[in-house]
Amino acid sequence: MSKKTTQPISFQRALEALTTESEPGQQSLMALSDLEGERLTAWQEAWGTLSADRRAALIEQLRELAEEDIEADFRPLFRIGLSDPDERVRLVAVEGLYEDEHPSLIPLLIGLLRDDPSPTVRAAAAESLGRFVYLGEMDHLSDARRSQVYTALMRALLTSPEDSIVHRRALEALAYVSNEEVDLQIRDAYHSQNDLLRLSAIVAMGRSSNRAYCEIVRSELHSVSPAVRRRAAEASGELEDEEAVPHLAQLLEDPDEEVRFAALDALALIGGKEAEKLLRAAADSDDDALAEYAEQALEEFEFWHGEMDFPMALFDEEDLKPRPIKRNVK
Repeated sequence: MSKKTTQPISFQRALEALTTESEPGQQSLMALSDLEGERLTAWQEAWGTLSADRRAALIEQLRELAEEDIEADFRPLFRIGLSDPDERVRLVAVEGLYEDEHPSLIPLLIGLLRDDPSPTVRAAAAESLGRFVYLGEMDHLSDARRSQVYTALMRALLTSPEDSIVHRRALEALAYVSNEEVDLQIRDAYHSQNDLLRLSAIVAMGRSSNRAYCEIVRSELHSVSPAVRRRAAEASGELEDEEAVPHLAQLLEDPDEEVRFAALDALALIGGKEAEKLLRAAADSDDDALAEYAEQALEEFEFWHGEMDFPMALFDEEDLKPRPIKRNVK
């Protein structure tokens, strides 16, 4: 018996599914990928007729599918969602655009950071602008765009309350910049009485690539707080702090699983014989979850520190550096 092939759904049928199906299937959603021109206009008109709850549910479906399927491209739809009246839609739209590196997105994110009534959306916009800070530091943005992003984030940092999520996300986003102003903000945050702000300061230290923070970060690997130990482990990896390896070894027996995983990730980034030895021992652990994660960390270790079987000349040095990753620091 021949295998039955599934026919793709037409764009028009996909639009109808928005209003008639409680939860459109993957085929219907995939028909909305890569929209432009008249089809994008038709989508926008149909989108505007839906209730807020319906729009929030659908855009979450689109975001999840975009994460699962590399061929799904809903960026035009997410951009429309940035101006949606509903806070939930705007938030998911920002999250859905996290890999969009086109400079035309910068003014839209800055507008949200500056004017959105929701602190959660403003914080998400600040976090999303962090990748443009990184691109600017890698000379992949014009000086004008680079300055635009830096100014917007610094303004948000200086005008938002210290205990706000917007303040913390702006600090983390600015951390890729190496200057005295950012260094002062990171150190002030670290000495704050606010535990969440101190946590963001540790994240920022890792992103900074400033090895002057290594000793501070190392000391936090022994914090009583699992959240702090986890972020300190991540920061140690980003800083490639070889002296942190013995401390990270202790964290491989931490009672908190996320801390153990963060220690493995850090060892993979730091490299060296001792780190490799620890990763291989963890891969042989009786703890199945730890062993599985250690196998993944070993693959990362080999990528960063193993012998390549293809010409490194194909890459710019900057392209081989770890890219900013999406984090949710509570």
